[in-house]
Amino acid sequence: MAKFAGKPTMLVNPTSERPSLEYNKFKLVVLEGPEAGTEYVLDGQRVRIGSHPENDVVIPNETVSRRHCEIVVAEDGHRIRDLGSTNGTDVEGARIVEAYLHPGARITIGEVVLIFQLLGEKVEVPLSPHNSFGRMLGKSVSMRALFHLAGKVAGRDVTVLITGETGTGKGLLAEEIHLHSPRREKPFVVVDCSTIPAHLMESELFGHVKGAFTGAVADRDGAFAQADGGTIFFDEIGELPPVLQPKLLRVLEKREVKPVGQTKT
Repeated sequence: MAKFAGKPTMLVNPTSERPSLEYNKFKLVVLEGPEAGTEYVLDGQRVRIGSHPENDVVIPNETVSRRHCEIVVAEDGHRIRDLGSTNGTDVEGARIVEAYLHPGARITIGEVVLIFQLLGEKVEVPLSPHNSFGRMLGKSVSMRALFHLAGKVAGRDVTVLITGETGTGKGLLAEEIHLHSPRREKPFVVVDCSTIPAHLMESELFGHVKGAFTGAVADRDGAFAQADGGTIFFDEIGELPPVLQPKLLRVLEKREVKPVGQTKT
């Protein structure tokens, strides 16, 4: 990995009962390209850059890939990583796969040039004092930050969105949040949205009453009713048919479920 001298990230009180990571906010300034002069002030531990609207920094340029690169705050500095882009990522004129950034570093993605600048304002991220969260193990700063956040949300009745590549342990994290919550004695129900046929999805989620459709010979509880008082985990929720998304949103917002064929919630 290419490395450039720069101000390291500071780990504050790493062995205390309330350890935390402290790092500087940073700014990306578009130096060359259609958006020249645009500034992005950023404070995330992971900032993704690309042409797709879901990125943290959106660069609408045809030479910039949908998911072009990302900047990650690590223990020893701000690190940039190319995400398999078509036109590559350069730092100070050198093509990189991964590199550390120094203040004032010149980043080229496609035909767009960005300048990396550290700001004086600090961001403090609480860390777990432990290297595990149930069956999840990890001693890196990112994992300990995740463990702290997971423990915090486990005690609340909230909807949690877990993102990550396939195989990174999203299901395990969801289950551990359940096991660390007051709901641990209640069911943990998994709904794999990628394996349920679209025409059965509504019944699987919300249940149905007898006679609701051909083949509905008896009342049936859906996943929400089965998970009552516990936790429901939607795996591959991006595969949920668009027509069901408003109905799912209603359940999440109002905590009300209406089985297929029933007129009352």
